[in-house]
Parts: sequence; C-alpha cells; structure tokens
Amino acid sequence: MTATDPLSKLKPLLDGLGGRTRRSVHLLTHWWVRTGLILLAVSVLLVPFYAATQYYLDQKYMSKQNAPPVTHVDATTAAAAEQMGKGLPAATAPVVLTYHDINTDNPSDYVVTPAAFDAQMAALEKAGYRSLTSEEFVNYLKGGPAPPRSVFITFDDGPKGLWVNADHILARHRMHGTVFLITSRVDDRPYYLSWREVGRMAGTGRWDFQAHTHDLHTREQTDAAGHRASALSHRLWLQDRNRLETRAEYQARLTADIRSNLNAFKSHDLPKPQLFAYPFGEATEHGNLPPGLTLQQLLYKNYLATMANESPDPLKPPVAASRRAAAERTVQRLEVVNSTTADELLSEVAQWTQTPPVASDPLTDPALWTRTDGSGQRGIDVFTEHRPFPGKDQRTAVAEYRALGSVDWTGYRVDATITGLGDGTNQAAVAVRNRSRDPVVINVSQGTATLQHGGRQAVVRKLAPKSSHTLSVTVRGATTTARVDGSTELSWTAKGITADGLTGGFGIRVGTDEPGAAPPAFSALHLSPLPQKTPAAADGLQTVAESALLTPDANWESAPGVRAPFEIKEGVITPLGRSALSVYGAYQPARTQDWTGYTVSGTISKLYDPRVKGAIRVKVGSPQAISVQVSHSRLEVLSGNADSQSLVDARELKAADSHDVSVTVTGRSTVISVDGKVQMTLPATGETGGVAYGAYRDTNRSSWPRLADLEVAPVAGG
Repeated sequence: MTATDPLSKLKPLLDGLGGRTRRSVHLLTHWWVRTGLILLAVSVLLVPFYAATQYYLDQKYMSKQNAPPVTHVDATTAAAAEQMGKGLPAATAPVVLTYHDINTDNPSDYVVTPAAFDAQMAALEKAGYRSLTSEEFVNYLKGGPAPPRSVFITFDDGPKGLWVNADHILARHRMHGTVFLITSRVDDRPYYLSWREVGRMAGTGRWDFQAHTHDLHTREQTDAAGHRASALSHRLWLQDRNRLETRAEYQARLTADIRSNLNAFKSHDLPKPQLFAYPFGEATEHGNLPPGLTLQQLLYKNYLATMANESPDPLKPPVAASRRAAAERTVQRLEVVNSTTADELLSEVAQWTQTPPVASDPLTDPALWTRTDGSGQRGIDVFTEHRPFPGKDQRTAVAEYRALGSVDWTGYRVDATITGLGDGTNQAAVAVRNRSRDPVVINVSQGTATLQHGGRQAVVRKLAPKSSHTLSVTVRGATTTARVDGSTELSWTAKGITADGLTGGFGIRVGTDEPGAAPPAFSALHLSPLPQKTPAAADGLQTVAESALLTPDANWESAPGVRAPFEIKEGVITPLGRSALSVYGAYQPARTQDWTGYTVSGTISKLYDPRVKGAIRVKVGSPQAISVQVSHSRLEVLSGNADSQSLVDARELKAADSHDVSVTVTGRSTVISVDGKVQMTLPATGETGGVAYGAYRDTNRSSWPRLADLEVAPVAGG
C-alpha cells in the first residue's frame, strides 16, 4: 500500500482497538476482577436463599399481631377521667404500673385482656396522663424535675402477648411501654417474645427493655426440708453436698447471672439496662443470706434502681416513686390484674399520686383516708362522732391521710381540735412521718400528752385536765415539735437518719381503755405547708448581668451535677435524646438562686404538633417557681417546686408554629407575655431563682421544640 492508501489510515485505529481488547482480556485475568465476578455470581445465587431464610425466621419468630379491640370507655369511667385531674398536681412523681401478659387465652389473674388494657389506656389518656420512657424515669430518679402528669408502664417477663396484642393499643393511645426481660427465656416459644420481636418493638420507639434476671426467675429448694423460694434472693440447698451454698458460691452464681443478662442486651444491640425488677416482685424478701450480705448491694453495682410490685403491707417500704424511693433505690409498682377495671385503675393512680401537704379540712374527704387498724372498716365517721366503736371488742381506730401519696412530705403542720376526752381512759393522737424510719406519734388524753418515736415513749407532759385540747404538730427536717393548747411543748429530733428517711405523711388515732366507752372525736383538722426557708447562698453566685445562656459550653443541668441534654449552636437550644419524650435543663441553678428583677425572653419554635410543648421556667429552686408552657395554640402556666406543680391558668393562643415568650420577674409579681401581648400577671412574695427550659412531646417521632434568641436582662428597680 502506498502512503495514500485509505487502509493505511485505518491501521493505527485497528491496532489501537486490538490493543485495548488485549488489555481488557488481560484485566479480566487479574485476581481482583475474577474475585469480584465470583462474588457477584454467588450473591445472585444467595439472594433467593437469604430471602427464603428470612421468611422462615419471620414465620417462626415473628408472631402475627392482632388488631386492637374497639375502644370502649363507659360513662362512669369517662366522668372519673375528667374529674381526676382536679386537685392533683400537673407535674409530680410518676406512678409506676406493672402488667404481665396482655392476652385472651389465659385465665391467670396476672393476664389482662386486650379489651381491658385498651380501656385502661384510653382512660389514662382521657385523664391527661402520658407515659414515660425508661430514660425519662431514670432522669427523675437521678434528681431531675418531676415530669408532667405521667405513668411509667412496665411489663414483667416478656410474653409475646405484648407484641401480639399490646403494641397496637399503645400506638393508638400514644403510650410507651417498658419490658423487664428474663433474657434466657427470649425465643422460648410459644409463650415468650423472640429476639426478632424484641428488635422490632425497640424499632417502633414505643418500647424499651430492662432487666428481670437472665435465668433466676425460679423457685428452688432452699433448705434440707425441701422448702422452695426465689433463687435470686436465697442461697440454694445443694442436694449432692447436703448443705447450703456458701456466701462465695451464692455471690458467684448471682454475678454470673447478671453478667449473662447484660451480655444478652449487648449482643442484641439493646441499651444497657439501668433498672432491675425482682422476680415475683419480692423486694422485701430477706431470704437466707448470711449477715452482712444483701441482695440490694450486689444489684446496685450494676443497676441504678430496683422495682418491686405492691407490698402486702402498702404502708411499709418499698414506697411508690418519689424522692425517698429514689434515695433508697427501690420503687414500688402498682400491679394491674385481670379484675382491675379502668375506673378502679384511675382511682388507684390518684391515690398513688404524690401531692403537696395542704388540705383545709381533710375530714370532709373520706375517700382520701385509709383505715390501717385491721378492722376491715372504711370511712372516718368513727373519728368524728364521739360514739362507741361498732365492734364490741374494738378499742382503737387508726387512719392515714393520702397514705400512698405523702411519701416525700416534710415541712408541714397539722392542727387539730380534740373533744370528748372523758375521765382519762380515752385518748386521741396525731401520727406524723408515717412509714418513715422514725415515725412520731403525739398522744393526748384528758391530762397527759406523750410523744412516741419508733414505737417508744420519749417525752411525757402533764396537761391541765380538760375534755377538749388543741394540738399543733410541726414537721421540719429531722425535728418534730408538738404544742398542746398553744403552750405545752413536746419535741423530738431524729439522729443518724438521712433526711430522705424521715419523710412521710400523717394520720389520726382514737381509742378507749374501756369496752363500750366512746372514744374522743376530732372536731377540726387542718393541714398546711410551712413557709420555705431561703437556701444558704452558694459560693460564686452569678448576677443576671453576668449570665451567658447561649455559649456552647453554658452550664445547663437536668439534675444536680448532670449536664442537660442540650445542643447550643448559633443562638439556638436544641434538645437531644432520640428516645426521650421530655427534657429539662436549668441554667447554673446553684449560682442563680437569688435572681430577681429580671426579664427572660426567647422564641419557642417547631410547635407543629399540638402535643409538642416548650416551657420557659423562672424562679427555679423556689417553691413557687413558674413554668410558662406553650404549644401550637395554647398557653399553660404552672406553679410549684421541682417535684409538684399545679396548673394556675390556661389561655388559647393564635395557632402558630412558634411563639415569642417573655417573663418578667420581680419581688411583687410575675408578668407573662406571649407574642407581644400580656397574657397574665401573677402576684409574688419575694421568691427568687434562675431560669430553665423544658421540652415535651408525646412520641419520639415528633421533632423537639427549640428555643432561640434566649436573653435575660435586669429590670430596673426589680
């Protein structure tokens, strides 16, 4: 070919194509290419196998869920739900409920039907209750503020009825459940949940999981006679060795079980449990452990707190969720059984709700009294009528006011007028610090007053003989002081007991030494809180002008010494916590306790859902702290200390996804403005304290409300 031959122009191109083809063939011979092709082929072959395996496992380990029953709340329960909010705090310690199974095919007392469970959740929802996550409950136990009116709904053991029946009911009523798992029994079909169901439940955001032992939820032989008891709280009888376990053997067995329980949570990607529920609810069972060894001490090395079911004697520890329960690290739960109706549950929740110590005339509300004299009688007429007891052998009557809702009471005064004191053979008494570690009873007869503590007589005073005496009993800190007729004083100060161990409510007693004689009567009774003492000033107090609320390292605390779950960025406070339903943070509470004469303002946004709320709190640390809470179209103002807040007033707002909130605090008043308009002015009596932010939502699928442009500035002459 000549240089001008057309084929000569194609030769370089053909040579190039051939080279690339050869290079491509060469590349195909590289090991990594061959490996990739092999893996691709294998994956194509394995996909159907994987899908078939997953289908098989779902069939075996994923039970079909039942549709929830038709919700039915009868008129009586609906009326009770609407009324129960009156007189109860809007924010207080949560009431802890415990269920076992939710099912239709088990006649056990511990199995609640789906229809009954749905009616109970509907009643709680109608009464304004929300349910807590474990994270929120733990935050309260660590010292965080009391949440909005709430219950902590727990389920023991982990039966599959929770997935099959309870899940959709919780979803319908926007409630949350916590399951205490026996981890060795997960996948033990057909009764218990599977790990696949546990994972699916955790993924919904409606459930979280805590500890109920790995494999110690059994009763085993504990002595040579063959008696059986809890394998957790007892040393076992070793039949082959004809003896009890040694202390070391028991500790090793318990430690191994705890380790297995924690490892099961970890291996299934569940958060480490912080709460432990006793098998059979037997927190008070002492077992046969040797002196100096307590089950609680072993458990507290791994869990923040333990949970017990209702005690046979509700007036003895453990106690309902409260500051005392948090300090003692054991919480009593209200057990719900298959005979519990929705209105009965509401009534019991109301009785268990922690309330402040105030009542102008408690004798006019007999439903709030519990007879504790063993007579089996109800009502308090026997304390007011000055008539012989109805039973011929009865000589004493005893009753306690708000028996389950007064666990944390201190700083209160009981005033009573006692009449019908005869010739010295009958007497009446006021008991305070009930169910504490040092209960005190002031007993009055015609001519004598005595003070007893812990069942022992400590102080005796002679009185001018009269058929009627007035009695005033003051409880503050460790000291109990009683005055009879305004002059005769009896006093006792407990020693060696922490403040948490001395709290408790009050009761009354009447008795006679002669059968058939009439006991005295209480003609007047009054309960009132004592004025709060101003806390001692802390070192390094900060002035309002020195505050720096929005710096990234600003010190906001959710509990004493615990950093609040806030992200502060570009002038915005954003709550954190994927599973939490409420968060709270106070700005340097120890350094701002004497603040007054200031205005705090900010914009609360992302209020898309009416059930999402943000709150600016002022006078934090004061017993009359104010919480200004806004949602999409509503303003609610609450007042009270960190453990008990009551609703002061509520107003409708123009619907908006954000609201500007401003609160001015002086010694004389608290002025609340929303969106530039003054909504209300509340009187003040010189209370002081700093600021805080709280955010609430009823499902973790809702966004957190954010607080932007938060400022606090001094008010001249405030």
